[in-house]
Amino acid sequence: MHILALPHLIAIRFSGADAGTFLHSQLSADILGLEKSASTFACYCEPKGRVLALMLVCCEGDDYYVVMSRELAAAVTNRLNIYRMRSKVSIDILADSTIAVVPKDTSLTEPENYLAMVPLPGHGESLAITSTTVTSAATGDVLDAWKLTELQRGISWLDAETTGQFLPQMLGFDTLGAVNYRKGCYPGQEIVARTHYLGKVKRHPRLLCTATSLRPKPLEKINIHGADETHQAVVADHARTQDGGSCLLVITRMEPELKADEVEYQGQLIQLV
Repeated sequence: MHILALPHLIAIRFSGADAGTFLHSQLSADILGLEKSASTFACYCEPKGRVLALMLVCCEGDDYYVVMSRELAAAVTNRLNIYRMRSKVSIDILADSTIAVVPKDTSLTEPENYLAMVPLPGHGESLAITSTTVTSAATGDVLDAWKLTELQRGISWLDAETTGQFLPQMLGFDTLGAVNYRKGCYPGQEIVARTHYLGKVKRHPRLLCTATSLRPKPLEKINIHGADETHQAVVADHARTQDGGSCLLVITRMEPELKADEVEYQGQLIQLV
């Protein structure tokens, strides 16, 4: 079986009679509407609507499993525990677990080691949550290729620098199905919904690819040149390409339909491909 372990992700298990209700009250997606073994992306936001973490939520038996950035798991869990109060729910970071990409139609040889199989919405792969560490023979190039695939699909897991910086719509997470505008209250819901219904999303995600290797810092500012206009952008994420180039996920006011020709990075003009 060929799987790809993803060291940047971790699983959190929510168990107990109120697990679903609690998650539904905290996240932007319709958690109570999840069918067994189905999954959905969801945002965990702060009161001003900024995304603290992108999550992939799966209902497995009586438990809910959340896949998210390993770097943010402790802070998010501590914050969720503050709001748990009298809810009958246990929140456990599965520190020894591994998140692994499982290709479509792949059968698992050791099912006892797998806690949940989380489908990637809209795609053929699943993310397997294992109870033990899985050793992957994947090279850095393979991990880079998967990271690029995630960005091309609009998936950015955020990190310590980008958490709490953007509304879901600025990152395009609403297009992942991570935001349900018909559900009730959750932290930041009023601002997220108002932004949507009033059409006030002025910044958008954009993927810029170059043949040049770039290593931007999170939230680093760059300029995009195109259509006789220059627009400032901030880097939210990036990935290496197989030919040694880079793809930058940026947040910008530049309208999506406008063609971008060059990016100005650290004083240099670099052609986009």
